[in-house]
Amino acid sequence: MTQQSNTSTRIHKQTGHAIFNCLASDLNSPEKRYNTFRGKIGWVENLEGKNYYETWNVGILHKDYNGAFDINKVFLNPALMKVC
Repeated sequence: MTQQSNTSTRIHKQTGHAIFNCLASDLNSPEKRYNTFRGKIGWVENLEGKNYYETWNVGILHKDYNGAFDINKVFLNPALMKVC
């Protein structure tokens, strides 16, 4: 549990903005993170107006994401492989 907390703090305060190509201030609070990343991590609204997370049709998982799941591009997003 302590390691998870330490890692979370390091990402929020030190390297997260470089990994996710955003401003450091975008990581300051849960509300800012939600607003900044919800679309990239699969948060969508269905036709009935209910929100949910997509499992695989997620921009952050794909290289050159085009709005749909692609078996040939999943897990190839360079942001996932960035080393700081």
